[in-house]
Amino acid sequence: MDDLSKPVRLHRINRTRAYEEIVRQMQTLITEGHLKPGDRLMTERELAEQFGVSRVTVRQALSVLQAMGLIESRIGNGTYARKSEAAVVTVLAPVLNPYSSLLEQLELRRLIEPEVARLAAERATPAQTQDMAHFIELQEQMLSTGRPFVDEDSAFHLAIARGAGNDLVFRMMASIHDLLRDTREKSMNSREAMTHALTRHREILEAIQRHDPKAAHRATLRHVRDVEARILRDHSRARPDESKRDDA
Repeated sequence: MDDLSKPVRLHRINRTRAYEEIVRQMQTLITEGHLKPGDRLMTERELAEQFGVSRVTVRQALSVLQAMGLIESRIGNGTYARKSEAAVVTVLAPVLNPYSSLLEQLELRRLIEPEVARLAAERATPAQTQDMAHFIELQEQMLSTGRPFVDEDSAFHLAIARGAGNDLVFRMMASIHDLLRDTREKSMNSREAMTHALTRHREILEAIQRHDPKAAHRATLRHVRDVEARILRDHSRARPDESKRDDA
């Protein structure tokens, strides 16, 4: 097994979305075969130095990659790459439109996420629910500093998808989570909005931990509808200003 020991492949990144960019670069290394299943990653400290970020940021990115099933952590023995899921993403890529409207994205979330949560409530293991709880803890940390937890939100929903126990469902969710980023960003435009989202996430997690499929479905549907209502309300408020700019 080879260590990831060629820093030329890693690039120092813009701190605005440091967490997301680390995930993107590491995912590319894995899907393109530069990191093969069983290869050991550099330590958190080494990765932090290569990327030019804090170890906390690296740790968050590794948590997302683990939720996506691309890496695995072995206690006392480091972190290792797992089998790439690029093939499924490649198959789906032609049908994913990065310019889809917000309404289409919201409709997709409403159709998919409640059912995925229902399955997770039936099938998630204790380790998988611990992962979900971990991402909620990260969201709480971000909220305490007043920063949007868009990536932590994505990681939470990916962890739920993994807990659904259906590999095809998980791979589909992993392949479209970037596509749905717009709705996540626009739903976290204030501290109030983030606090509300965190409350809904806790409700979803509690239902999954209780293995209550109906409650998990209901809580997730309520969450997605809240997001939809907030985005549409903010969008309607913005329209008059847009009209004034057009007339100017």
